[in-house]
Amino acid sequence: MKNSVVSALRISSIALAVTANLLSASVVAQSLEQAVATALDTNPQIQGAFNRFKASEELINQAEAGYYPTINFDAGIGREWTDTPSTRRDAGQYNIDEEVELTRSEIGVSLRQVIFSGFQISNEVKRTEFEAIAEQWTLFASAEDLALDVARAYVDFLRAEQFVALAKRNLESHQTIYDQVKEKTNSGLGSTADLSQVTGRLARAHSNLTSAQNNLSDARVSYQRIVNAAPEDTRIPVPDAVMLPNSLEAALDMAKTEHPTLKVAGNDISAAKAQRDSAKGNYYPEISFDLSARWDDNLDGVDGSSFGSNADVGGSNDEILAMVRVNYNLFAGGADRAREREAAYYIAESKSIQLSAYRDVEEGTTLAWNARVFLKQQLQFLRQHVEAAVETRNAYDDQFKLGQRTLIDVLDSENELFQARREYLDGEFDDIIAQYRLLNATGQLLASLRVNTHEVWKGEGNYEGGVK
Repeated sequence: MKNSVVSALRISSIALAVTANLLSASVVAQSLEQAVATALDTNPQIQGAFNRFKASEELINQAEAGYYPTINFDAGIGREWTDTPSTRRDAGQYNIDEEVELTRSEIGVSLRQVIFSGFQISNEVKRTEFEAIAEQWTLFASAEDLALDVARAYVDFLRAEQFVALAKRNLESHQTIYDQVKEKTNSGLGSTADLSQVTGRLARAHSNLTSAQNNLSDARVSYQRIVNAAPEDTRIPVPDAVMLPNSLEAALDMAKTEHPTLKVAGNDISAAKAQRDSAKGNYYPEISFDLSARWDDNLDGVDGSSFGSNADVGGSNDEILAMVRVNYNLFAGGADRAREREAAYYIAESKSIQLSAYRDVEEGTTLAWNARVFLKQQLQFLRQHVEAAVETRNAYDDQFKLGQRTLIDVLDSENELFQARREYLDGEFDDIIAQYRLLNATGQLLASLRVNTHEVWKGEGNYEGGVK
């Protein structure tokens, strides 16, 4: 926390020295945390990833339905015209038409409960659970990357704002010197060559301001596209120094433990293994309990008012059935073995993807760490450059008052100070981005911003291993 405060004071002091009026105007500031929350709430890619995650949770419910019985009901009524050997025999015996026309009615209800399915149901539930967890971590990975994009856009907008302020200050200095040189030239004490040179420098200062204003306009558009809101009263963010790793080894360990992409890969492997176990279920018999009942009338040309032998029996067909059934496929043309091999290849593919993800995370973390280390070293020299440029400018100004320096020398010192301040501010903002980049590489960016997506995007909590 102490380091965070010191860093904040250091950055703020530099910014105030350059553009005091810019930051003093900030009354109600829009923090980076607020910008990230707004972006996460409105970003269409995040919304799409969230809906994919919620859809994957419904696949779990579909798989768990296999644990429950299926109940079916059917009924029907209509006319039936029957011409069978039975009706023709009765027709010849009783001297009536061969074709029988009756109003047929059917009512049936059945229940089927799977008792054993070769562990296919339980393995399908596991597979869909792991896939849902993977989708959830994919959502978090997308959110982490979006947060980094927002941080870049936020810092780039601040950078562009302060570059504009620097360019304005530089233009004011050039304008003052230009007025002094022009006055001396008009009075005959200065040369036209000095005036021409200052005029060119002034034009360049105008050009620098125009370029800075153009960059600020571009930064504003990029910010609004990512955040879905215009930047208003932004302030310099301070990364959470407590959550930053203190060594490359610690950063790599943290990344391998916390990075959501690696969690996606791990759950994909588990899902592929569950799919293989489910495929092995075809080697086992299926055992089920079937219960059914039917009440049918006037089937196959036989009714309750029929004559002869059917008169005693009637046309009603009632049946109640309770059975335990065993269904065992003995040969499927090698399809079951092929499904098991297919699942094994998916496991191998998932492991390859995990290995690739490990390499990507390790590379990204190392690059982020190196950028952070070298920027800290570079900032020391950039600070020295600013301090030396300030001393030179002040010395030249004093010497000019004593007649030992020309206005052109003072102008050169002003340009040197402008470039030094610009490079130092650039390094300061690059350092801020490097810290957020390191937090992103270790999977800690959203946590460091105190954006609690786990509460917003948590799963139903009904399945094992879900992100709570």
